[in-house]
Amino acid sequence: MYFPNRNLNPRDSKILQIGNLSLVAGLLLWIFVHPTGQFEKNWLHAACGFLLGLSIAINLSGLSLARRCAEIQPPTGTAPAPRP
Repeated sequence: MYFPNRNLNPRDSKILQIGNLSLVAGLLLWIFVHPTGQFEKNWLHAACGFLLGLSIAINLSGLSLARRCAEIQPPTGTAPAPRP
């Protein structure tokens, strides 16, 4: 992910890592698991959808936390960027 300033605190960095891990797990599950029956397909769709949704929620919360922390405590020696 691209961040204008990469001065993230460890908590926000860990939250984003967990979100990305959930994304990778959902995509790899979708690619490498080949169910045989309809019941297994339904469970695969549910598991992948849950992991991808969890990834979206965690990544958005991590980004909002990172942005909030950047607004409260800008890095030393730099002025905060003006908002449009």
